[in-house]
Amino acid sequence: MEPLGYLAGGIAGLTGFDATDWRARAARSLADRGIETLDPMRAKMVLAGQERISSTFRDYEHYGAFFRSRGIMTRDFNDVKRCDALLVNLLGLTKPSLGTIMELAWAYAMQKPAVVAIEPEGNPHDGHPMIHEAIPFRVASLDEAIDSVAVILGR
Repeated sequence: MEPLGYLAGGIAGLTGFDATDWRARAARSLADRGIETLDPMRAKMVLAGQERISSTFRDYEHYGAFFRSRGIMTRDFNDVKRCDALLVNLLGLTKPSLGTIMELAWAYAMQKPAVVAIEPEGNPHDGHPMIHEAIPFRVASLDEAIDSVAVILGR
């Protein structure tokens, strides 16, 4: 059975491209190393073309269960629970990604390794002591995060 990684990172407030492109790149690279991935954007391709994904989830509830708060929370929590490691991309974010922070906290509570790609300074996630402590592996690029997840998962 292939190890399983979860691709956490910003969605709300980003363009559809910015929310999906890095995940597709990471998924391809990890798949080449025998690592399957779970993507919180799966089955949400309607958002891929958005110029800006709304920060109000209610704007998308009419698309179905996985666009509603309970569906988002249940699926993403289950994904973190069943994955072997998280790849968390905070690069370039200008405001905190609250859902991503919840996923990082779940990983910490479940003792799942998380590799977080984040700028060396200036990222809005960087100043809180609890977030700082919830980041076991901190790297400065997506490529380094992908490589680190592969090492952690023995691939």
